[in-house]
Amino acid sequence: MNDSVLWIVLLLIAAIILWFLVLLPKLKRARAERERRAAEEAERLAAERASLNAEREDVLKKIRGKAPDFILKARLEFEREFRAGGGEGFFGQEMSPLVGSGYRVGTTNGRTEAERRAILEYAVAADLDATLPFLPKPYRDEWGAPLSLTRFNRIYTHLNSMADLRDGRRNFEVAVSHWRADASWFHLHQIQLVEKFRAV
Repeated sequence: MNDSVLWIVLLLIAAIILWFLVLLPKLKRARAERERRAAEEAERLAAERASLNAEREDVLKKIRGKAPDFILKARLEFEREFRAGGGEGFFGQEMSPLVGSGYRVGTTNGRTEAERRAILEYAVAADLDATLPFLPKPYRDEWGAPLSLTRFNRIYTHLNSMADLRDGRRNFEVAVSHWRADASWFHLHQIQLVEKFRAV
């Protein structure tokens, strides 16, 4: 065997020994450290999510607990009207969970600004399965979970579409201005709350 082949064999043996004694343990330690960090991060995120979920439940209880009496009365009246109509109807603009909570605009039967905003604050947190169980489940599901982005968007879109449908029609000027003002207020005051709990 000539010297160059011997040197190559020795270098290969040295590389193998270096690999097993130095590099492989270093790679194993690095992998173990990455796995440890990933586990810590997953644990931290789970704890944050649990804390956020508990905070969300507290917020829901607070909002639902301070719901004005007129909302309960409006829900009962809405259910009576719904059942009197045979439990059928078009679920859209006029048969929304907002109407079911007493939301009304305009000068004739409209609620005050404070009442309408209390209804909107309640509506974003309401458990529709518990408060409006007589409405078809697929329709309730379209409104999303309490404090969800779906619920927020559904309410916001509903207010704007009501204004858009009646904009320019005679005798609807006040109602349209109420819908638009309420939509702006709702977006400004409720989006941060909804975004905060988006991860849960």
